Amino acid sequence: MTRVNAGLDKVLSVLTAIAVVAMMLHVVLHALMRFFLNSPLYGTNEIVSYWYLPVVALLGIPAAHLQNEHITVVLLVENLSKKIRNIFMVFACFMAALVSIGFMIYGFREAMDKMGMGATAGVTDIITWPVYFLVPLVFFVMAALYILEIIVVFRTGDPDIDVRTGEKLESDPIEEAAL
Repeated sequence: MTRVNAGLDKVLSVLTAIAVVAMMLHVVLHALMRFFLNSPLYGTNEIVSYWYLPVVALLGIPAAHLQNEHITVVLLVENLSKKIRNIFMVFACFMAALVSIGFMIYGFREAMDKMGMGATAGVTDIITWPVYFLVPLVFFVMAALYILEIIVVFRTGDPDIDVRTGEKLESDPIEEAAL
């Protein structure tokens, strides 16, 4: 599973980097053309806010998850045994998968509505409805990642396996003291 995570992380990082660089070049070209030629690029603000920024923000969600960069609070579980921590992890992953599926369904309905009405960026005729399909796609990936984490815990049956990396965890001083 770690190779899949690494591959998916690399793809997401490359796509996000491409979007950031494209956005930067677009904005710089817009500013240069406006300043030197008094002819700015049409719809730059709409393209940035309706295309580039949603791509960067949404692709960052699974990338942060894969890199274990989300904010976590371990106050409750830091002093529990690894087995109990994994039970909490399975519960949290299950709840997060349910929420992700909810966002996926809602996002898909919204994307279908936007496609049906041919949504554009405000007063311009720049088409924006395709970007709305990124929401259900991203949350499908998130739900799949959470479900995979649950499967790893049940498949290995080893509470000493880190469900994110698949690697063996360090020894637990609390369990060692109990022995």
